[in-house]
Amino acid sequence: MMKKIQIEAKSRDQKAAAVRRAGLIPAVVYGKGMEPVSVSVDSKGFMAVMRGSAGKNALITLNVEQKSGKTSFPVLAHDIESDAITDKVTHIDFLKVDLEKEIRTKVPVVLTGEAEGVKLDGGILVQAIRQLEVKCLPTAIPDKIEVDVTTLKIGASIHVSQVVPPKGVSITSFGEDVVVTVSAPAKEEEVAAPVEAAAVAGEVPAAEAGAAGAAAAPGAPAAAGAAAPEAAKTDAKAKAAPKQGK
Repeated sequence: MMKKIQIEAKSRDQKAAAVRRAGLIPAVVYGKGMEPVSVSVDSKGFMAVMRGSAGKNALITLNVEQKSGKTSFPVLAHDIESDAITDKVTHIDFLKVDLEKEIRTKVPVVLTGEAEGVKLDGGILVQAIRQLEVKCLPTAIPDKIEVDVTTLKIGASIHVSQVVPPKGVSITSFGEDVVVTVSAPAKEEEVAAPVEAAAVAGEVPAAEAGAAGAAAAPGAPAAAGAAAPEAAKTDAKAKAAPKQGK
C-alpha cells in the first residue's frame, strides 16, 4: 500500500517565473468540485517524494497555506513538466482525488525469481510489459506488482490475465498481452572453412601446369628436330633438279 506523504505548499499570486527564481516549483491544484488553486512547493521536498518507491503514484496530502488558513488536499502528481536541458521540474499539476472513489493509474511490474529456462537451459528472459494499468482506490495504489518467473521454461510466457494483483486492485490492461517470456538462446552459426578453388576461371591448376611443363621440356628439342627432315627433303629436291646451261 502507498505511504501517506505530506507536502507543504503556499498559495501564490506571483507568476511562475518569479516562483522558480525563488527556488520553488510553481504548481496548481485542481479537481472535481473545486476551483483551481495556484501554489508553490519546495523543490527538494517534492523531488524526495518522486524518488521514492511510489513515484508519481504517491498519494500526497498537500497542506496549502492560504490567507484564510491551511487547507489539506489528497492529491496525486498528475502531470510533471521538466526543463528539456537541465531536467529540473518546472511545473506540477496536482489532481485532487476522492478517497472513496476508484481511479485508474499505471503501476510498474517487477520480476522476481530466476526462470528455470534461463538457469538450466541458457534461455533469455524478455520482459515485454513494464507497467500495468490498474483500477483501485487512491489509498490502495500499490508501489509495484510482482511477477514470479521461477517456473518459466524456454518458450513459456506469462500473460496479463495470469498476473495476480494485490487485494483491492484490479488490472485493466489487455489480458492476452504477454508480460514476460523466455526465449531460446541464440545458436552459434557454424562457419565452414573456405575451400580454395583449384583454379580461377580461365587458369590451369598449378599441378596440371607443372605436369604439362615437365612433359614439354623433353619435347622442345624434338620439335626442332621434327623440322629437320623437312629441310632435308627440300635440299634433296634442289639437287635433283636439272641444271640450266650457261
